[in-house]
Amino acid sequence: MTHKQFDDDQLEQMLNNAPKLTDHRSKEEVLKRLLADARLQDNIHLQEAMQPQMDDKEQEQAEPTQQDDVYPIKRRKSRWPMFSSIAAIFVLTIAGYLLFTNNAPVKDEANAPIENFSIQEDREVTEGDNADGVMKANIEAEDRARMLSLRTSVYEEDLANAVVFKIGLPGGNADSIPMTYIIPNEKLTADFGKKKPTILQMYKKYAPQIDEEALGLANYHPYKGELKEEGETLVHVLPEKNEYDVASASVTKYLNSLKDTFSDSEYKAISVKQADGSAYEFSQAGEPSEPIPLTNANHYNYYLYTEENGTEYLSPDFHQTYPTVIEALLTMRDKKDDVYVPVVPDSVTYTVKEEEGGVVVTFDTPLDLSTMDAVRATQLIEAMMLTAASFDKKLRLDNVVQDNWEGFDLTQFLPIPVGANKQIMP
Repeated sequence: MTHKQFDDDQLEQMLNNAPKLTDHRSKEEVLKRLLADARLQDNIHLQEAMQPQMDDKEQEQAEPTQQDDVYPIKRRKSRWPMFSSIAAIFVLTIAGYLLFTNNAPVKDEANAPIENFSIQEDREVTEGDNADGVMKANIEAEDRARMLSLRTSVYEEDLANAVVFKIGLPGGNADSIPMTYIIPNEKLTADFGKKKPTILQMYKKYAPQIDEEALGLANYHPYKGELKEEGETLVHVLPEKNEYDVASASVTKYLNSLKDTFSDSEYKAISVKQADGSAYEFSQAGEPSEPIPLTNANHYNYYLYTEENGTEYLSPDFHQTYPTVIEALLTMRDKKDDVYVPVVPDSVTYTVKEEEGGVVVTFDTPLDLSTMDAVRATQLIEAMMLTAASFDKKLRLDNVVQDNWEGFDLTQFLPIPVGANKQIMP
């Protein structure tokens, strides 16, 4: 037990402030109570106090008379004052001990409920705060999910625990629609183990799993014939009779589909060959095909394509390429055919310039995105981002009324999309 140290002044002050002790019991009762304590049985002072005392009558009789004044009787002194002092000291000692004990910093079990209540109260407050935090996080996640639901492209933030698989899916009227499938890492590991697969291995594994009809498209993949590697060149051996060489449109779909599927890969080129190993001669071209360079620098701009079932995609306009990002962004306002529709309204005009951080589109009049359909406004932003991304550049939009839109911070350069038309691999 830890005792608190007191100096003389503190002790005196404490005793002065102690409650006044009163006792209405008779002296005999107090003496009897003390003698009942085994520890005081041998106390000599208490033993003397127990000797017979004269009662009041005997004391009156012992008082000297006038006749006795000459020869006064020597009276026996009473021991009660001494006994009272002993009792007072004993009681004061007990009171002092109790005061010292109560002031000592000793853990008192009587206080445990109060401490426990305090702990429980703190726990309830903490749990309440945690519940509020979880609820707030859920609301923010729902708001974010709602905002991001209008986005159709894939961004780096989507790939925290996943990879992408790109593929070109020909549409009913479109030549090829670039699709970006997200594949979770655990699925990739389950399918290929810990070794990173090649793009060709991923294609052979995942292309057959894509339900193109569910997307409103015709079945096109996997390619007919044989796909194989020859060094850094990907070789597609076509069968003598195939659906890729029946018309100029079918040839265009096929070649652009190859580019959309394998451009972002470890292969430098793709070569189309016949079964005997010679270069394939497309009937529409009338001459042997040349190896097709595979590069990430396919400089496209993006338009809106709508499939017959109403599904919309952002896609290059027949994969037409442009020499500069400025030209690609400026010509996005132009309608060139009935298949691809510009995402920029006719009333919206802008200028384009390149800066150190990327390319900047400045609208001639403040663009209020809230006056547009939310889907159309998001398509405008993402189509411009994809166009800049095809030149490996970031995009910033200036003179927009809103600072934020669908999770995009429009006051800063926007992130470079990883790919268009996000899909989830089943």
